[in-house]
Amino acid sequence: MRATRANPLHSDWRSQFDRFGYVFLGRMLSDEQVEEARTHLTRMFMQLHPALRPDEIYSAHQQEPWLLDMATNTNLLDAVERVIGTNIVLWSTHLICKPPHTGRAIPWHQDGTYWNLTGPMVSVWLTFDDVDDENGTMYVLPGHHKRVFGRRATGDEFFDEEIKPDSLPEDIDDRAIAYRLRAGEAAMHHVLIPHRSPPNRSNDRWRRVLVLRYMTSDGEMGPKQYPDYRTNEPFDRQYILVRGTDDHSRGLVSLTDLRQSMRAARTPHTRASLP
Repeated sequence: MRATRANPLHSDWRSQFDRFGYVFLGRMLSDEQVEEARTHLTRMFMQLHPALRPDEIYSAHQQEPWLLDMATNTNLLDAVERVIGTNIVLWSTHLICKPPHTGRAIPWHQDGTYWNLTGPMVSVWLTFDDVDDENGTMYVLPGHHKRVFGRRATGDEFFDEEIKPDSLPEDIDDRAIAYRLRAGEAAMHHVLIPHRSPPNRSNDRWRRVLVLRYMTSDGEMGPKQYPDYRTNEPFDRQYILVRGTDDHSRGLVSLTDLRQSMRAARTPHTRASLP
């Protein structure tokens, strides 16, 4: 099944997202920004704690200014605003990076069923490499984002649940859409759209992707801890107001305050950030 690449400014953009549960946003980063991101990632992989893998870097935007810059990209926030409204909270990011000829296969699942959050939410998939079937891109199941599927245990410690196979369409291979994107392009999807990804089968190509997760400022915001990618020590999730106002007085983290605290803690090798 071929996917339609939508222009986020086109009048049909929102209807496509509502109907299918995903939309391709097109080019979001320049070649220079992609190269700088790759440089940062190379450094981060060198600093990665030995207990963690390149697909286990969670919410590093709370330590890395360049990732926070990515998450506040104006074009991305414009697209997010069209789905969830003007008061936008960044609550999580995930660097899911699969080195050549490696990486884990992730079965069909729905993200939103695992989270202690409520309210309108959306996820953005931002690529730092060309991604396709060979190097482990993601597949989504269009139009199946309006229900919660039954789940079963996988027996795998890393990803312990999946959608029950007998609840998925029999012709799922024909229905599934692959995210075939160029480096610097992005897609956005509903948090309940079923999706999966295979391992990276290529011999010399990375699959470096940043997943950004946003919600409205009035949703329920449960606590969560993530491992610091450098030390494997836990840190608390922050709810960062990246656009709009904290009109429900939730005590959201100010983007300005966060940037100031990151500047104060910044070491020389993290000074450069993307424009």
